[in-house]
Amino acid sequence: MTNRHVLALALLASFAARANADSIDSAVPTVVATVDAQIRAAWAEHGITPAPAADDARWLRRATIDLTGQLPEPEHIVEFLADKRADKRTREIDRLLASPAYAEHWGTYWDNLLIGRLTREAFIDRTAFQQWLREEFDKNAPWDQMVRDLITAEGYNSNRERPAGYSETPKDFDERFNPAVNWFMRHSRSIPDMAAATSKLFLGVQIQCAQCHDHKTEKWTQKDFKQFTACFAKTFPTYVDRPGMLLKVVGTYRMELKDRWFTPPYEKYETLFGSYKDYVNETPKMLNGPAAPSFGSRRVALANWVTAKDNPWFAKAIVNRLWGKLLGCGFVEPVDDFRPGNPPLLPATLDALADDFADHAYDLQHLLRVICSTGAYGRACVDLQRSAKEETYWGSFPLKALDVEELFDAICTATDTDDRLDRLSKGHFDMVRNAFITQLVSQMGTDDMAEVIEQEGTIPRSLLLLNGTLVCGSARLVPNEGLGTVLSRASDDVAAIEQLYLRTVSRRPTEVELKKWRAFLAKSREVAHTAGPPASTPTGLSALGVSPEIAHASEGADFTELLKHAKTGADFTALRKLVKNNADGALFVKAFQAFAAEAPFQHLAATGGGNTTREQAFEDIYWALLNCTEFLTNH
Repeated sequence: MTNRHVLALALLASFAARANADSIDSAVPTVVATVDAQIRAAWAEHGITPAPAADDARWLRRATIDLTGQLPEPEHIVEFLADKRADKRTREIDRLLASPAYAEHWGTYWDNLLIGRLTREAFIDRTAFQQWLREEFDKNAPWDQMVRDLITAEGYNSNRERPAGYSETPKDFDERFNPAVNWFMRHSRSIPDMAAATSKLFLGVQIQCAQCHDHKTEKWTQKDFKQFTACFAKTFPTYVDRPGMLLKVVGTYRMELKDRWFTPPYEKYETLFGSYKDYVNETPKMLNGPAAPSFGSRRVALANWVTAKDNPWFAKAIVNRLWGKLLGCGFVEPVDDFRPGNPPLLPATLDALADDFADHAYDLQHLLRVICSTGAYGRACVDLQRSAKEETYWGSFPLKALDVEELFDAICTATDTDDRLDRLSKGHFDMVRNAFITQLVSQMGTDDMAEVIEQEGTIPRSLLLLNGTLVCGSARLVPNEGLGTVLSRASDDVAAIEQLYLRTVSRRPTEVELKKWRAFLAKSREVAHTAGPPASTPTGLSALGVSPEIAHASEGADFTELLKHAKTGADFTALRKLVKNNADGALFVKAFQAFAAEAPFQHLAATGGGNTTREQAFEDIYWALLNCTEFLTNH
């Protein structure tokens, strides 16, 4: 085992040993008292001794990540710890919910659920859809209105300008542009998938198995599935632009989605509308509900039923999902599997939260404020020593793996790497971030629409990747950034260590940790010399030129072979002009995403670096903090 792994394990042991009790604020919504009383009663009934309250530093990090997807700033941590007001946690929740990062974070979360991290289709305008979600969360749109807008959306999917040679923008385009239609576009080639997604995401009811067969022990039948899916059978898109073969590389198909008076011509367009033919003759009907009207929009009728206050699943589904996301386990697990054979834990508590949410006009910020104010959310993260089959009734806070977006952003924020990546990509940081996240999700082998919530299996895989160029490069000393800034501003080694802790694990080090690191810094060692980039990696002026194999390629050259020679941004710029068809375009996009995800990080790992034993020892400390479980999880 290397010294670095010993350091990381030492940090884990220190983390597990700290769980200081602290008081929980009382100025919170009324329903919190009801929830707390019911959970305390469950602890007493099942002989559970709950964990103490989390200390202020860990609670602040927990709430900041959960509500904004970001780490708390070191300066704010110090201010929060010094704040003696009894209601400071309530104030902090309100501050986080009002921050721009809140809308960004939850917009990303729902974009992943609704569209999928890995979905890349030329008829889906991800940028427009993401912006719409951010705006909805920024203005705190009621949840029932957001769901209604998604289910009933009509209009154009994109407002991007067309490349030269494509049709002009219609005069009424601005009025008819509706980015919410991109969710339907995600499933427009398979309305059974649309029906299954609607039920699963907004009602927490999984009906997809009934598409193929009736289940012996479950409620939903094939007839139920077909009738529910028929609610979408008169909605389909048409092209606004005549699609060109290179749009996968250069743009998005502009399409219009709307409800029709007739069913789609599926016999003529079997490839696009093949999934419609099995449902057009079914009577559209809600799950356990009324049939859709014979005239008018089926989707409007469906949306009204889904979001109705007397719908038995609607409010409970979102309450259960958000409780499960913030506390690691929902009242119903999986969080989207409400059914008679899978009853909820503490159903009265779930009912109380759902009723309160509906009574507050489906206000998502109110719901998050309630959850974050509960005693269960404020527990320390400790092991209650119960078997895997025994429920803990949220007697302690779980160790939650960070979502991949949270993980990447945490590393960049803790090390100031986002600024460097932005410069290296010439202002295209979002492209590098998205490419890296796509690569990470692919290597982890997770479903692109799934929430990464399981500790087992995800963090070890992440560590295999994070011990590569991103963390190793980010931990290197570079003047005026990250570690370089810390060492230049710190008055002594103790102050520098404290700043590294505040940047990464969002707390001050203990006396035991300080003693250990000071001894580590005092150890005798030699300056290590890091090798430069491989000889095959273009550097300097050579990185600005096009590889000879690409620059002098013949007209009939095999595109797959040319891609093997692409090593720089200049190579990919030249290759883009050689794309001849959609197959080439798909290969190009995949190769360029891999290049964008790795090239900047290789540069990070090959530049800078400490020149003295003290500087290199601090690099090791930084590396250990960035790799410890306390940093890589929310707890």
